[in-house]
Amino acid sequence: MLRLAALLAFFVSLSFGAEAQGQPKIPRIGLLSVGTDPAGPLPPQWITFFEALRQLGYVEGQSISVDRRFAGGRSEVVPGFAAELVQSKVDLIVVTGMREVQAAHRATTTIPIVTVVAPDLVATGLIASLARPGGNITGLTYSTAGIGEKYVELLHQAVPNATRMAVLASRAPDQTVQTNLRDAARALNVELLPIALVRGPEEFATFFSQARRDGVSGLVVTTDGVTNLHRRQVIALAAKYRLPAIYTARAFVADGGLLAYGPSVVDLYRRAPTIVDKILKGARPAEIPVEQPLKFDLLVNLKTARSLKLALPQSLLVRAEEVIQ
Repeated sequence: MLRLAALLAFFVSLSFGAEAQGQPKIPRIGLLSVGTDPAGPLPPQWITFFEALRQLGYVEGQSISVDRRFAGGRSEVVPGFAAELVQSKVDLIVVTGMREVQAAHRATTTIPIVTVVAPDLVATGLIASLARPGGNITGLTYSTAGIGEKYVELLHQAVPNATRMAVLASRAPDQTVQTNLRDAARALNVELLPIALVRGPEEFATFFSQARRDGVSGLVVTTDGVTNLHRRQVIALAAKYRLPAIYTARAFVADGGLLAYGPSVVDLYRRAPTIVDKILKGARPAEIPVEQPLKFDLLVNLKTARSLKLALPQSLLVRAEEVIQ
C-alpha cells in the first residue's frame, strides 16, 4: 500500500508539473507617464485604455501583467522609472509624452516602445518616418499639420480685439507647432510673445502675473504632463487674471476653461492597445506605421465666456462638438 501511495503521489506531481510547464507566460507591459498621479484614481483616458485591452482579450492579472510608473508631474523621476521598467524585463513600454518616450529610448533600443500622445517623433529624430519608424518606437502621435494655427485662429475668433498672445507650456512645443503659432499670429496682426517655459506649478502664478503686466489678452495653454495634472490651478489663475485662454484638451473646458481644441486624447488611448496587441503577437515596431489623430474636439464653456464678458460668435459655437452652459 505504501508503495502504491508513493507511486500515485509521484504521478500526481508529474501531472501538476506538466500543467505548470504548459501554462503560457503572460506578457508584461510597463506604463510610463509623467502626468498621471499615482495616488489618485485612474484618469478617464487610462480607463479607456484598459477597456480596449480587455476587448482584445487582455485582462490585467489574468492574461496580462501591468507595471505602472506614474510620476505625478515630477519629470525628474521619469528616467529612473524608465530604467526600472527595462531592468524588470517588461515585454513592451507604453509612454504618454515626449519626456517619457525620450527617457524610455535612452533606457532601451530593443524593448518595443508604444507612444500614445507623443508629439512629432520624426522632427525629434526618434523615428525615421511615420510609415516606417525603423527602430523600437511606434504608436500614435498627437502632432498633426496646422494645429498650431487653429489655436490662434479659434482664440482670435473668441477674442477679436486680442493684439498680444502668450503660450503657457512646461515643455517646448514642436518646432512645427511653434512655426504654426507664429504664422497664424502674424496673419492676424497679433503679437505672439516668446515662449517662456514654466518648470512646475509653483511658477504658474508668476507667469500669469507677468502676462498681465505684458498686456497679454489671449493665452494658448499646451497640454503636457505638468499643465494637465495641475489644470485646475491654471484655470483658476486664468480666471483671476481675466485672461481668455484656449487649451489643447477637453478636460480643461470641463473644469472651467474657456476653449479647447485638439486631437481626442481618449480616442488615442482607445486605439493604442491595438498596436500593443500587434507587437505582443510578434509584429516588429520598426514596421508598424505611427498613427495620427483621426478625431478632433472643439469645446466651448459659455459660463466662462460670460464671466469674462465675451460674446462668442455663432460661427464658433456651431462648430463646437460640445458647448457647456
